[in-house]
Amino acid sequence: MKVVLATSGVYEPKFNGNRELPENERIKVYHRYLTYAERNKFVYTKPLRIGRDGEIGDIEYVQDAEGIARAIITRIENLVIECEGKQYEIKTAKELYENPYVPTELVSEIQAYCLTATPEVQKNPTV
Repeated sequence: MKVVLATSGVYEPKFNGNRELPENERIKVYHRYLTYAERNKFVYTKPLRIGRDGEIGDIEYVQDAEGIARAIITRIENLVIECEGKQYEIKTAKELYENPYVPTELVSEIQAYCLTATPEVQKNPTV
């Protein structure tokens, strides 16, 4: 069986009615997909707790949501933040996380999408 996967994608956040805007005005987050091995670099377990009786507590797996988003976002289009009379154009994941004026709700939505972004299998690839 031949499986053909996409290597990149585009996400348009729902934030603030973004998807209802004209196509050329929408915030678009361009990204690549992580390989299985890459994704595993962003998953870890919290330190184990061992009780006095020697029993190990539950193992809790954690995903580094910000790390995944920073790793996969390749560029951002049409995101301009205006605050206190200044405009900030956000074009990279670094700017998304480091600009203090980017709304937390927007960052959270993008980050949640990035956590689950997986390559789509093309149903009828051309051979």
